Amino acid sequence: MKIKFLYLWMAVAVLSSCAHALPYQSSQINPPSFWSRLHSSKDMASKKLEAMIIPDNNAQVEQDWWKHFKDPVLDQLIKESVQNNKTLGIARARVQEALANLAYGNADQMPDISFVGTGSRSNNGLATFYKPLNVSTAELQASWEIDIFGRNLPLLAQAKEMAQYADAMQQGVLVGLLSELGDDYFDLQNDKLQIKITQENLANQQKTLDLIKAQQKGAMASDFDVERAAAQVSTTESKLPTLRSAYDMTLNRINVLLGAVPGSRDNEIDTSMSMQPLDQGIIVAAPATVLANRPDVKAAERNFASSISNKSYAQKQFFPDISLLSFFGIEGVSKMAPVYPWSIGLTVVQPVMDFGRIEAQIHVARAQEHEAFLNYQQTVLEALEDMENALTGYKNEMVRNQLLRASVQENQRATDLAQRQYKSGFIGLLDVLVAQGNLLEAQSALADSDATLRKDLVHIYVASGGGWQIE
Repeated sequence: MKIKFLYLWMAVAVLSSCAHALPYQSSQINPPSFWSRLHSSKDMASKKLEAMIIPDNNAQVEQDWWKHFKDPVLDQLIKESVQNNKTLGIARARVQEALANLAYGNADQMPDISFVGTGSRSNNGLATFYKPLNVSTAELQASWEIDIFGRNLPLLAQAKEMAQYADAMQQGVLVGLLSELGDDYFDLQNDKLQIKITQENLANQQKTLDLIKAQQKGAMASDFDVERAAAQVSTTESKLPTLRSAYDMTLNRINVLLGAVPGSRDNEIDTSMSMQPLDQGIIVAAPATVLANRPDVKAAERNFASSISNKSYAQKQFFPDISLLSFFGIEGVSKMAPVYPWSIGLTVVQPVMDFGRIEAQIHVARAQEHEAFLNYQQTVLEALEDMENALTGYKNEMVRNQLLRASVQENQRATDLAQRQYKSGFIGLLDVLVAQGNLLEAQSALADSDATLRKDLVHIYVASGGGWQIE
């Protein structure tokens, strides 16, 4: 009897260890073989720039993408944010929580063995012949749900799938953190450059105002000319508070992303280094490779797999619940030989009539599975959209950047020419002011485009799912 009992426990232990997370589940959406926005250019300028983005079906996703910007400050900020960011820390804690739940699920498949010990001294009257007696007991109690029909295996599989889901979500948080930090860093550089451009133009406009005032004293300029030049100076200077506010707020945000109090790391967040030239060729992986790499797609797929396991668990509730109960003990009473009580029992609970409760739970699980599947498909579609948007954004911003660069050069020559002709008396003050205003606008637009171009490149790397493997 004891040998058969031992064999039964060993068989159930082997059965309980057979729970595995479900393998990869298809979204049933076939990704395209190429990125459509890389082959949709109609103008010659865009076609010339297509060489800047090189699709390669054999390429892997860039993980340490920020190194392409050749900025040691950005490298250091990335490193510190990965170590100290609080949102990322929360995601890591959730992974640990999911792993702990998985460990609990594994342990819950094993027997529950307890030791119970008691001791007492009592006089129970006639029952003890009016004498006090010492009574002591020691027992080992064991209970085990024998999952012969695999009722609980889907729960264990689901715990594994949710641990994988939590890990993918943590990877997604990391990718999002690096994306936000990259965007904020280039915004900060842009804000600082915009302030510099505005101050330089303000200085030039102030020189023009001083010249007009000197001409006014010699009756060579009117009060109207002075007021018009002064108005332009005030208008340009009014841009500075807004730019400084944007700079400070971006600086505060970067501090928080580093896990620091706003203002405490300002000196380390040095933006004195100018933006370095971008790589001439950007390798882009194939759509299928990108989808396989993106953490949000992996998380949606694991969530769908979890819903399948949950449905399986609901369906198996029709099977009986079988439990083994046993104990072995020793009981001693004063001046009496000890006794050794023991017991082995089997409990079977079979649902007979639950008025549709199990069936309703199955319907709920099926609806949740369908919802998770549609969410999985939507995530795949949005991932493809995200990458297409990033590619077309970068490509068209590159065209705009080249045009703005030419505009700055042209406006600089126009301003220099206007100032010389004004001093020679060939043109009026209004022409000078218009030229200066156009130059400021062109320089500001170019600086903004330089930052946007780098942010668009960040978006390409992030849309590919780059950055989550750096830990």
